Amino acid sequence: MRLSPRAEVLPFWSLAPDNLRFVDLSDNVMVSTATQKLHLSVPQLLGAAAFTWTLQLLLQKWITAKRVANGLSSCPPGGALTLLNPFRTLSLVLGPFYPFQGQIAHFWARFSLYKKYGSSCLISTTFWDAMPTYWLADADAVKAVCSDRFTYTKDVEAYETLNIYGPNMIGLEGSEWKRHRAIAKTAFNEANNAFVWRETLRIVHEWFSEIDKAAAPTDPITDVDLLRDLTRAALLVIAAAGFGRRSAWTGESNSTPPPGHRVHLSPAITNACDQLIPRILTPRPIWNAVVERGVYIPILGPFLLKARDAFDDLQAHMMEVVSLARDRFGLGRQKEVEEAQGAALLRNLVAANMSFEKGDEDGHRSFTDEELFSNMFVFFLAGHETTAHTLCFVFVYLALHPEYQQRVFEESLKIYPNGVPTVVPSNAYKDQVPQLEFTSAVFHETLRLCPPVVRLGKLAQKDTVLKTRRFSTSPDGRISDIEEVSVPIQKGGMCVLDILGMHMNPIHWGDDVDEFKPERFVDTDTYKWPRDAFLAFSGGPRSCIGQRFAITEGLCIIASIVRRYEILLPTDVLGLSVKKQEEILARWNSGVTIIPTNARVRFRRRVL
Repeated sequence: MRLSPRAEVLPFWSLAPDNLRFVDLSDNVMVSTATQKLHLSVPQLLGAAAFTWTLQLLLQKWITAKRVANGLSSCPPGGALTLLNPFRTLSLVLGPFYPFQGQIAHFWARFSLYKKYGSSCLISTTFWDAMPTYWLADADAVKAVCSDRFTYTKDVEAYETLNIYGPNMIGLEGSEWKRHRAIAKTAFNEANNAFVWRETLRIVHEWFSEIDKAAAPTDPITDVDLLRDLTRAALLVIAAAGFGRRSAWTGESNSTPPPGHRVHLSPAITNACDQLIPRILTPRPIWNAVVERGVYIPILGPFLLKARDAFDDLQAHMMEVVSLARDRFGLGRQKEVEEAQGAALLRNLVAANMSFEKGDEDGHRSFTDEELFSNMFVFFLAGHETTAHTLCFVFVYLALHPEYQQRVFEESLKIYPNGVPTVVPSNAYKDQVPQLEFTSAVFHETLRLCPPVVRLGKLAQKDTVLKTRRFSTSPDGRISDIEEVSVPIQKGGMCVLDILGMHMNPIHWGDDVDEFKPERFVDTDTYKWPRDAFLAFSGGPRSCIGQRFAITEGLCIIASIVRRYEILLPTDVLGLSVKKQEEILARWNSGVTIIPTNARVRFRRRVL
């Protein structure tokens, strides 16, 4: 037996004792006598070779990525390596644990790392592909990125996991995105906002009944599970105003599901949202094997079948909604539907789908079945989750700051002097919303501190330059010596719009950025709040299509609840400092949007 003459130059090393020489596994040679004496089998050698090859590959990636980071670190500071792409599902799942505190990409870093490096732009490099990643917490740079959708494109690969039923507006770019947005955007108009206001009032009145029913006869104070109740309220609003499905607060909980369905619409939506992360984390081959071919996989299999059932249940409801809408269109009753039940979004989506079925395939105003259901799904998801979660934080902050709650109450008295009405005229929205200036400020300040999405990613399509800032930080944390600098952006690099970082940037919001101060969103003769530094609804052409819908719904719920109830802290945090109370009650975890994990308050009925 002889060893390959090329063996000595192979790029891996032996894990056996010194008398075992290198073996070229690409040559189909026999194992040396030394190996036979050591009783090492071919599988063991293959395992050792695989281990060393993997180790070498990882080392090469580390060296390459580090070289890229160091080569670019002369521009923005940082230069750290990140193991995970910040815009993949695994990063969301591991967000509470990794990256660690003090590392770039840490979810709760806010503006601390920018202060550490003295720059509103940092750089890191992703380990696997050595991609330069530019972290931006600068209003001017973020505005430039949002405004130029040709130079900076959406990282659509990150959103492919939301294509459960097919392509949708969130995960598209270019002409396809424009087509999807054009079909939906006309539904979000002032007439529909007026309907949202009236429908939200109906729903909060039904919520009032449940709150009062839960109160003891001798005690007007009720513990409220904000996440549960506000999720239900937001679901009922989007179902009615967006899709024409008006339901009572208790209508779905006290009755059996309609024929042909295992659950009602609202739980079908929440179940699908709950199963979203398990669904998108599962590799497609495994999903197809379990769900489509019936392959049994212990432990994992039942979870995947539960996820499949959740998405099947929601699709069954969406098919029924679409079928009823098509019947109305076919009977020429769409005007009746528009006036009586809203459903502006549904009408647009179904009309586009019917246009496709008639053969209008020019791509301008048509939706396939897959596009129809996928867009319905993301509107159900985005249309309730972001608003519900934001309102959870709103009521926590109002309980923490009674002085601000009092100002909201005074505004609500102006629009509801005799209590919250059950029915309002169609012009109530236009008359009442402008009177809720401070209530709107509370809503926006909450979004500043707790934006639904903490970061967005854009890919640079060419070499370019962004204006950012360098500064000094004093021992007490104050920023000074601010200067503008130009940062070269490399083609193929990722620009991370660090929304939470920018919202906590003292250059834009002042040194008291950590404090809840709604007045920073109230314009005066000498002050205009920095609109370019606020990105809760994204910005530029891809800003949130439902922004006014969400604000209208949110203001109505806040004003109505505060007019009827005083918002109190839960008993278990009484006696703690305000800072500690906020840490406990305003906690959140990463997900598709941020998720409040401990939002609790008490409602006490006002005596007026």
